[in-house]
Amino acid sequence: MEFFSLKNISIKSKIALLKALDYKSDGVFVLNKDKSKVIDRYTKEPVKINNMAILPGSTIIIDDNPVSIASYLEKYGDVINE
Repeated sequence: MEFFSLKNISIKSKIALLKALDYKSDGVFVLNKDKSKVIDRYTKEPVKINNMAILPGSTIIIDDNPVSIASYLEKYGDVINE
């Protein structure tokens, strides 16, 4: 499995990735199909496109902050090093 950061990818490419995963963006936030903001399941804050993380083996979009990443790994295991 290849792992890479979304930090250096253009907004246009991030929006194309979201579209492929059946999400959208207003250029600032990640949006669901119904155009509501995607809420980080751990911090309960809206996920901004510049801070989104999609971990390997998942289509769950979370914020790339340490709390969300650690919480995700605690729940789903260390998918990064598998």
